[in-house]
Amino acid sequence: MTLRDFNVYNRFKTMPYQWIGQGYGYKTEWNPKHPDDIIYIPEYGYEGNKVERENAYSYTDFVKLCDGNIHLAENLFNSLDWQFPESLLDEWDDEYL
Repeated sequence: MTLRDFNVYNRFKTMPYQWIGQGYGYKTEWNPKHPDDIIYIPEYGYEGNKVERENAYSYTDFVKLCDGNIHLAENLFNSLDWQFPESLLDEWDDEYL
């Protein structure tokens, strides 16, 4: 679902906020067929009933964060369990540099 669809949905219902490993958030399937659909929102990405664009991530966003490396982007997505993707990438950089 697009961010617009997500926010329209949330005007009338509670956010699809679920347990995703170590915290709560929104996470669907890795979906290259719909590159602009929202697939991940971290635990602290929610503000009231609305999610801002900078807190919602699509397939395209993950690929951009990983400088076009699709394998790394998918691994990043699969590893997230509550945090912002940038934070986990920073942890990985610190760990492997």
